[in-house]
Amino acid sequence: MSVCALSALILITGCPGSVEKLAAPEITGVVADSHSVALTWQVDTTIENNTAFSGYNIYATTDSASLMALEGDSLNKDNTTIVTTNTYTVNNLGQDSVYYFQVRTVNTDDKVGEYNTNVPLVSMAPRPEYINTVYLEWYNGDTTNCALHLSTGDVKKRSDISTTWGDIWIDHNTYGPVDSVWFQSAYKADTTAGYRDTRLQNLGQYTLNDVWKMPDPTLRVEPIKQGDLVCVKTKEGNYAKIHVDSLYLDTVNLIGWAKITYAYQKIVNFPHLGIRK
Repeated sequence: MSVCALSALILITGCPGSVEKLAAPEITGVVADSHSVALTWQVDTTIENNTAFSGYNIYATTDSASLMALEGDSLNKDNTTIVTTNTYTVNNLGQDSVYYFQVRTVNTDDKVGEYNTNVPLVSMAPRPEYINTVYLEWYNGDTTNCALHLSTGDVKKRSDISTTWGDIWIDHNTYGPVDSVWFQSAYKADTTAGYRDTRLQNLGQYTLNDVWKMPDPTLRVEPIKQGDLVCVKTKEGNYAKIHVDSLYLDTVNLIGWAKITYAYQKIVNFPHLGIRK
């Protein structure tokens, strides 16, 4: 037998056959803490029940382009061992950076599959910078404690709204039902005074942790009900999400208040808001 023939024989018989690479899951949840981000992804039983399935690798980087590589074997994973659940927390993150996260499937040959085409990656910073619970209230036409400055949590009178202070204030309809209450942009306090032009969008009945990617709000007035989650964007481009924890309006005595909890993102034009655990 020739050397060439022997080499070919060795190559063929020594190849055990490759195990198929499996599709990546879709990330469905992102929760930020002060120096960490927790990820949750959708379980696909078709994938996990495949005999080639081993688990998942999780990647975290400040360079989003690197995660778009089709081949994942050369990527630097954050996990030291294969992850077999559908949750993972990336720790030791800096607060001044935006990170990009990705989950890929690993097969029994330790080969990494491609990224998920629906949600290739998600971005988040280990913030928000500020989370606060406040009461916005009014009494018989008195505007005391109805206006809010998001970055500081200060609550003052509507008359304190200015070009430098105040993002939103709360208003009400004294002749309507209990949910005839709305947030207004500071701009609406006096449209000729150059007040801060905050924009709003009511996302509906969600908890503070249900929604982590904010839309681009366009409205200056939004009605609210108890349980609503409202997206806010300040004049400077900082996003916040406000949850209406409770709401009360006494149409006889003209007394009302709203208890709200909100998360504020200090990074300008970054609409990704997890909540601290």
